[in-house]
Amino acid sequence: MDNRGKAIFFFMFDDDSNDEEHHQRVIQVIVHHTSLENEATKHGGSVVGREYKNREREDCHRNLMFDYFVERPHFNTTDFCRRFRMRK
Repeated sequence: MDNRGKAIFFFMFDDDSNDEEHHQRVIQVIVHHTSLENEATKHGGSVVGREYKNREREDCHRNLMFDYFVERPHFNTTDFCRRFRMRK
């Protein structure tokens, strides 16, 4: 439970929780807290306006493994080091 959730919890079970005004304030705080949570997760990490480009990662991985990391690779170690700019 985050700090806002704890504050709401303690606010709800305050000793003065018998009056109607307190209950209305609790409801308002819960609604406000829920709306803040919904706004925070609206985009889920995506950048608005960006286009998705399929880079065919599975095919590229398969080609990399076939070209360099099999028993009889298509390219040798020197080609691998040159292609991926590895230092000695």
